[in-house]
Order: sequence, then C-alpha cells, then structure tokens
Amino acid sequence: MMTRKEYELIFQAFKSYRPFMTDAEEVLSEKILDDLFYPEFDKLSDNESLTHDQLLTYTNRSSK
Repeated sequence: MMTRKEYELIFQAFKSYRPFMTDAEEVLSEKILDDLFYPEFDKLSDNESLTHDQLLTYTNRSSK
C-alpha cells in the first residue's frame, strides 16, 4: 500500500503535467490515481460494499 506522501507526489506530478495532457490522458491519469489509492475497492464484487469500520480504516489511512 502506498503512503499518503507517495500518493501526493504522484498526484502533484499529474497535476503539473495536466495542461499538456490530451483528454484521454487526463482520464487515464485519474484512473491511475484511483487504482493507486483505492485498490481495496476494486477487490469487492458488485454485490459487496465496505462496512462502516472498513471505510473508516481507509479514510484514516488516507489522512496520515
């Protein structure tokens, strides 16, 4: 799992490069960021959802 500091560095790099991106690249960069930051959500099936406690755990991780 990536730390918040690592994620912020990647986020800022994409943000700085955004004026040079095509629309497709911008969408792809957002997907990459989602995949990096929310990998546990992708493991859930369509019929599953995170419990309140699990959601709090992921929220607390992201604020560190």
